[in-house]
Amino acid sequence: MPPLPYYQDETVTLYHGDCRDVLPTLRGAVQHVITDPPYSGRTHRGHDAGARPGRDGAARRGLGYPPWTCEDVATVIPMLCACATGWVVVMTDHMLAIPIQAAMEQAKRYAFAPLPWYVPGSRVRLAGDGPSSWTAWIVVSRTRAQRKWGTLPGGYTHGGKQHHMGGKPEALMNALVDDYSREGEIILDPFAGSGTTLVAAKRLGRRAVGVEINRDFCDVIVSRLRQGSLWGVA
Repeated sequence: MPPLPYYQDETVTLYHGDCRDVLPTLRGAVQHVITDPPYSGRTHRGHDAGARPGRDGAARRGLGYPPWTCEDVATVIPMLCACATGWVVVMTDHMLAIPIQAAMEQAKRYAFAPLPWYVPGSRVRLAGDGPSSWTAWIVVSRTRAQRKWGTLPGGYTHGGKQHHMGGKPEALMNALVDDYSREGEIILDPFAGSGTTLVAAKRLGRRAVGVEINRDFCDVIVSRLRQGSLWGVA
């Protein structure tokens, strides 16, 4: 039985729950997936290690949600590929980029080399014991139907503030939505966070389906969509 939407308007449908429960009901129902699931345990541990007061008393918040594992990749990526008739675009870290690429290929898609999202100064290695990581990765795959889509950027450098820890800048999500979909098409984001992919889709004349497991984030998404707010955050 299909789940009931948490929110729905003329262009966006939002579900509250675990995407594993919702995705089977969306098989073949959207054109494209653009999403930012949790990163690996290594990235989460590195981030949360800095979530403690510094000399000025300020603390970086912990991520507040569990990391993805290779088992999650093997379970969820085929589900995403089954939902979309077009592009599947997944943001991740260097630990999971290759497993995600491999899972897309096993789903009989053409998977491209991971694209860099490079923002100098975006992540500082607080331990002071080596180089910081200023790059995350975007893994992209297509079906045969996208062979004539056209040449797309080989990476992204869009920065901006985050609305929640681990979120992505609105400028980046606008660019991905614009590059990997066409007006009127349906985009799926099964890790909707605070909704910037959904807001970007609505702003750019697409339709969107979102899934978010955190009810508080669902309420943030609803507020943003109702107000037409275009915060510079994901």
